Amino acid sequence: NMKNQEDLKTKINIRQFTLSKEVKEKGKEIKAIQKYIRTGDKKYIQKYIENGKIIAVREDHNIIVDAGLTAIAQTITGDIITDNSINYGLLGTGTPAVIPSATKLVSEQFRKQASSRSNDGGIVYIDFFFGAGEFTGTATEFGNVINGTATVDTGVLFSYIATGGWVKSASQSLYVSCQYTLTNA
Repeated sequence: NMKNQEDLKTKINIRQFTLSKEVKEKGKEIKAIQKYIRTGDKKYIQKYIENGKIIAVREDHNIIVDAGLTAIAQTITGDIITDNSINYGLLGTGTPAVIPSATKLVSEQFRKQASSRSNDGGIVYIDFFFGAGEFTGTATEFGNVINGTATVDTGVLFSYIATGGWVKSASQSLYVSCQYTLTNA
């Protein structure tokens, strides 16, 4: 039905958590954050905010760039045979150029493989954990790529956001959760 096809929308939400260095990638705090993201109920993270394990929480929206949309279309039509999963999260320090035609961050400084990927119906969750001692500074841009490698500027840029300045010290961790919601209305 043409109306249903026209109504297909994608909503994107990016949530960034600055964490104390004691928080581990697979720790109970991360599990609580994941429950919060999936339910919207702040009770799951409240005690970690109060005890200082969660230092800051930011919620923003990003864009899916043209290259990311093309990769999805090519996957659906079978034009791409390779694994088309989002596999790396990128932190950059450039002046963001968040436009649909972007193909890379302006100044990528660090990348990390996804720490978790899951889906629940039409909702996809892809999370990235940047540990204490990894990237240090102010990330002004964040993106993720399809089929990236450990090498800077590799992979197909899927989503991109101007962060407004995510500050991370060497004694903090950074957790970024990307939620992509596909709806038919």
